[in-house]
Amino acid sequence: MYKCLEISWDLSSFIVFIDFVKSFFIIVGGAIALASYRSQNRQRGIDNSLNSLKMFEKTIQDKDIEIWKTVYSNTYEGMGADLYHFVVFSEEDKTNQIPLSHLFISEGQGLYIPESKFNFNEDISDLELGSIRRIAEQLNLIGYEVLYGNVEVRIIYYELGQIMEIIFKWINEIQDKEIKESVQFMFPYFMKMCRKYKRIMTSLPSKNYVTFC
Repeated sequence: MYKCLEISWDLSSFIVFIDFVKSFFIIVGGAIALASYRSQNRQRGIDNSLNSLKMFEKTIQDKDIEIWKTVYSNTYEGMGADLYHFVVFSEEDKTNQIPLSHLFISEGQGLYIPESKFNFNEDISDLELGSIRRIAEQLNLIGYEVLYGNVEVRIIYYELGQIMEIIFKWINEIQDKEIKESVQFMFPYFMKMCRKYKRIMTSLPSKNYVTFC
């Protein structure tokens, strides 16, 4: 009788041991699979981020960035700009105050900064403000990818962070409520991305396109 109990106990212990080994390998296998999945997703996110930046560079020309820089400088009080406006300079050194909303709505698409003496690129004489809207459109496309986890926000922000912050600021500073809502509706993913990652972005490094302000 004791021998039967001993054999039964040994068999029971063996079964428990086998179950433990199976559970161990299932856990280890699951951990490896999860780590591999995360690694693949991370690499995919990096690749998608770089592709998004390449598309931005392909669509947005150097001239567009120069226009953005000039408008940025012309929004400051030191340049003579009123609050929530930017200035354009005429050949007679007269200044015109232009609402920030004109950077995005159709009324601003044919607006020029004629012979601006504050241009960063001497080859640019007339600055067509449609560039700002084109940049915002590209940022809106990137915002969609960020919100759906397809790209790494830290990579995007490092390359485009300063441009993103300034355009987000310009949109938020539009004073006409109806126009502001219309502009926000044009770029919903960009606006949502900036709001969602606002705190994170403040701790991320980014490239400086302009340092004069």
